[in-house]
Amino acid sequence: KRQDGAVAMEMQPLKSAEGGDAADGPGARPRGGTKKEKSVLQAKLTQLAVQIGKAGLAMSAITVIILVLYFVIETFVVQGRPWVAECAPVYVQYWVKFFIIGVTVLVVAVPEGLPLAVTISLAYSVK
Repeated sequence: KRQDGAVAMEMQPLKSAEGGDAADGPGARPRGGTKKEKSVLQAKLTQLAVQIGKAGLAMSAITVIILVLYFVIETFVVQGRPWVAECAPVYVQYWVKFFIIGVTVLVVAVPEGLPLAVTISLAYSVK
């Protein structure tokens, strides 16, 4: 304290826009990286989750294709029914039903596969 009651302050260097000290220079990197790095296990889990998502999508697409083909072959080839314009809404209902089944396969496959991915990754990391 000075005699007039004012408090003396210690001068600190100003921070630059990059987060480092201004005294570090223009090419200096910021201290204490802000980017969070993933561990090896997290990277493997992420990769496995992506693979499970892709596999679930492929299986749901295959399911829809097989159901539509089975319906078309069974109805028009085996039973020999002709395409009737009045029955088109019924056919569309079947195809929408098949699409819903495919979406259900996708929705069930991905969340059920993620715990499996964690279990498999932990088993591999323990070895």
